[in-house]
Amino acid sequence: MVRHILEVIGCKRPVPLRLAVALERLKSTRFKCLLVTTLLCLGLRENYPFSNFPMFSSFNSRTYQVYLTDAQGNPVSTMDFDLPNSTLNKIFDGWRRAELKKTAGSWKAARVAIAEHTAGEALFRYIDRHASVHPQMRNLLHGLRVQHLTIRLEAHELVFETRTLATHE
Repeated sequence: MVRHILEVIGCKRPVPLRLAVALERLKSTRFKCLLVTTLLCLGLRENYPFSNFPMFSSFNSRTYQVYLTDAQGNPVSTMDFDLPNSTLNKIFDGWRRAELKKTAGSWKAARVAIAEHTAGEALFRYIDRHASVHPQMRNLLHGLRVQHLTIRLEAHELVFETRTLATHE
């Protein structure tokens, strides 16, 4: 078992005596897998999937979601474009962040509005490139809109705001 553990962690040189003793003690314990996993997590630290990222340790008072609608305002499945909604949001966030870095200005709300509009149009360019490969998607594009839904908590009430960021022509 010790040899197997050393092969897994890629140890190619002689092992210090303390480590050898600790590994020998692992043989006699009932929770071998738990201890090995714990030692690996301690040794690997912040490397995926051994991360202690506090996923749900706190909640913000606001969040947002980006989604697509048709010309009448009905939600459109992003899977019609072979694009999961999480990917749509990641693409939007990447363009939004890049635009915020480029845009200078003292008034934050105006900078964010410009960055989000630009990110919405960049999202359409991405979808256009994707639709050019898949011609059956072209007829879905006319009148398509990128909607930005903001959800925030005010006085123990949820407030929903929807804005149109870009419209496909």
